[in-house]
Amino acid sequence: MIDQIPCVVAISGTRTFLEFSRWHQMTQWSHWMLLIVVCIVIVGYVSWLYRRDYVELQPGVAASLLLLRIFAFVGILLVFLGLEQRREKQLTKDSRVILLFDTSLSMGIHDAPQANIATSSRLQQVVNGLTQSKLIHDLRRLHHVIAYHFDQGSTPSELVSLPKLVENHKTSAEPLPTAKQSNAAYPRFRTWFIVAMLLFVSGLFLSLIYGFTSSAATTTGWQLLTAVCLFLGALAIGATTHLRHPEVQLGLLINGNWPTQIEFREEPVTAAAESHVEPATKFDWAANLKPAGTETRLGESLRYLVDKERGGAIAAIVIFSDGNSNAGLKPETVAHLAQSIPIPLFAVGLGSEKRPVNVRIADLQVPSRVFPGDAFTVSGFLQSSGLAGRTVSVQLLALEDNPGTDPAKTTVLDERPVRLSDDEIVSVKFEVTPSTPGRYVYQLNLAAPPEDQNAEDNRKQSIVRVVERNNQVLLIAGGPTREYRFVRNLLFRDQHMSGHVWLQTGLPGMSQEADQVIEEFPDLPDDLFSYDAILAFDIDWTQLNQHQVELLERWVAEKAGGLVLIAGTVHTPHWTSLQQDDSRWSTIRALYPVVFYRESNAAFHLSQSGSEQAWPLDFTRHGLSAEFLWLDDTAERNEQAWAAFEGVYGFFATKQAKPGAQVYARFSDPAIASTGELPVYLAGHFYGAGRVFYIASGELWRLRSVDEKYFEQFYTKLIRYVSQGRLLRDSSRGLLMVEKERCLLGDTIVMHAVLSDSQHHPLSSESVSAVLVSPDGQRRDLNLQATAKEMSQAGTFSVQFTAAMQGDYRVELPIPDTAGEEFLVREVTVRLPDLEIGHPQRNDSTLKQLTQITGGKYYVGMNTITPSQGTSPLVGAILPQDQITFIPGAADKQFDRVLMTWILILVSFALSLEWLLRRLHRLA
Repeated sequence: MIDQIPCVVAISGTRTFLEFSRWHQMTQWSHWMLLIVVCIVIVGYVSWLYRRDYVELQPGVAASLLLLRIFAFVGILLVFLGLEQRREKQLTKDSRVILLFDTSLSMGIHDAPQANIATSSRLQQVVNGLTQSKLIHDLRRLHHVIAYHFDQGSTPSELVSLPKLVENHKTSAEPLPTAKQSNAAYPRFRTWFIVAMLLFVSGLFLSLIYGFTSSAATTTGWQLLTAVCLFLGALAIGATTHLRHPEVQLGLLINGNWPTQIEFREEPVTAAAESHVEPATKFDWAANLKPAGTETRLGESLRYLVDKERGGAIAAIVIFSDGNSNAGLKPETVAHLAQSIPIPLFAVGLGSEKRPVNVRIADLQVPSRVFPGDAFTVSGFLQSSGLAGRTVSVQLLALEDNPGTDPAKTTVLDERPVRLSDDEIVSVKFEVTPSTPGRYVYQLNLAAPPEDQNAEDNRKQSIVRVVERNNQVLLIAGGPTREYRFVRNLLFRDQHMSGHVWLQTGLPGMSQEADQVIEEFPDLPDDLFSYDAILAFDIDWTQLNQHQVELLERWVAEKAGGLVLIAGTVHTPHWTSLQQDDSRWSTIRALYPVVFYRESNAAFHLSQSGSEQAWPLDFTRHGLSAEFLWLDDTAERNEQAWAAFEGVYGFFATKQAKPGAQVYARFSDPAIASTGELPVYLAGHFYGAGRVFYIASGELWRLRSVDEKYFEQFYTKLIRYVSQGRLLRDSSRGLLMVEKERCLLGDTIVMHAVLSDSQHHPLSSESVSAVLVSPDGQRRDLNLQATAKEMSQAGTFSVQFTAAMQGDYRVELPIPDTAGEEFLVREVTVRLPDLEIGHPQRNDSTLKQLTQITGGKYYVGMNTITPSQGTSPLVGAILPQDQITFIPGAADKQFDRVLMTWILILVSFALSLEWLLRRLHRLA
């Protein structure tokens, strides 16, 4: 449903008018025809009847009698028609102008210094134009101005609503009388009553003359007719004057008690106009207009505003953008909708029409953890514009970031030339082999040519931790499935992982390719806590006793163990259907990031779902950006690799993901979607200090049909992801974790901390303090709040913040009660999306088309609408669209009372005078 539109409505005047209430009841032409016929018959009959009496009377007397009778009939007719006085209030809805500002990342680009183009960023040019000119003030003289900003969201966000200024609040009605004007109406009132009295006296005089001369043979009675007309005219003038001011009492006039002044009865202007109040403080445009969006959804934002303003007092929508709409609806489609309403679109194009000459390091990718002597690849990605064919030099520098080392000490590891291309991102790779454990900062430096316009994007850093020990992994399987066997062989061949296996259906002495074969789940904490990760393939949980389940839960929640749960068709349906009176099942269910169907649930039969054909995985936005799920080095090649994967045939259906869990991929068969969503296939969440990952079926071995390395890379990265909490621990007192170590600008970063006190019990505190170091070196405090007990374990804290800047964020959390000697540190790398900077030049064709379709106008640059002198041409081009409506009021009861009194007086006077004249002339 479209939101109600805020508007400013002022009562700008009233209008008094007379109407016949009977008109609203006589809706058919036959009603009026009947009324006219009846009136003609009555008047005709009276005329015919009186003509029989005219034979012996003077013409003037006959006319007088007929006039009096018709006058009385007219009075009765007025009563029948129901003459009423009403007042209409005029309501004026102020014309609105919407300012729509593009706050996507491309609006933060600094264009090359050229004629009429400033060196500041595009959005800064807008801020300067708004704050240093009278544009907003001039618009508010005629319109109610509402400002929105838009970027990657499907709907724009309102920034400020600035009502129309009071000083220029005009209305189309006559100005309402003031008290001084009201008192000035008294002389006119008194004058007309004196005129009525003079006419009445004149009628008396003429009637006396007729009385003295009526016996003469030459008289025609015209004196009497004139006297009657004067009488009736006097009464009509008196009635009309009194009806204009019915608040004056008729008895006071008759007694000669004239009022000294008249209170004018028009309703005054209400205080609605007082809502046009200038804000007490000026709006901070600079603080609210900042480039942050990773997409530009101009079409969807326009569609929202056009639908919202449909039928309102909208004068125009003014767009401030570079015109590069790269997501959502096409703006041209919405322009045709705006034209049909109509809503004119005006546009102010920002930026240069030429691509900026620039080269930048778009991304730097390194593994978060490696082993001593383990060679790894540092991959840099360069993106250029206007420098195709040029060769630049790229250096890889290393800085050992261990305590006690000199932070300024850098070592140049390698240097390579790179040939640039404007059509694609160019990669450069360096092989590095660290020899000793530690924390290293690797920096990529780009020696850009002199034409490069932005030197700030020519270097990028990333952090690698070199850890000494191998991953200790325990594989548990309910049966020798293909998934289990391929992963077991993978771990056996990997020199940096040590794999122990427990095949629940295996026989004693069975030979397997593993570092160690165990015959039951560990009972002792020391045995279980030595593992970094556990992979459970369709495990039969009924073979674990209560103590072992509790030990597993402690290992995940307190010791940051990584748990990978692969559902199957044999044991998973069995244990999920067991009754909940055994606490083991509630503990096991709590570990999973998904909610299972109950046996009593009508949808339980859906939990074992399969298909006769393979369906690819439908990755969510988080799944596409989760690098531990990447099958190749770059996001583009990763998507191509997953697209080549035929898919899986089945899955174990779950009801939904748990609150706080992250869904990475779904089973894409639309025929079995429940509640409008595809079934969950890959999901994960934090459980205390540990990570738990869920796979809905053991079919990812099918990746080997595309490329055998894809399967190996998937499980290798997954194991390292879930176990990194144990491998990267900075202290035995705690652990600091982040959901994603690499994210896009504008993403929300969620941090979790699991802390213990000096006795190694869960820390009991409402919150803990940390420091967030931004990529620009600024430091600010972070307050991690204790997580609700029903959602996590004791001693767990969390906080989230927005990645508002490109580069590396670092969170430093001092462990309580260590006097600042022990810290937990975690880094997050924030990178720019390619969508906003791939084509940053101003798109004149799109903006021109929007304005031409809707009848608006296109301006290039803020300087064209913010002249140093005079009024902005934009203000003159936007015509006000004030909406004026009238609200009818109730009938004036005082007017009705006065009208009925005067009709009674007029009819009584006419009939009485007629009767007197008929008696004087001896008529029946």
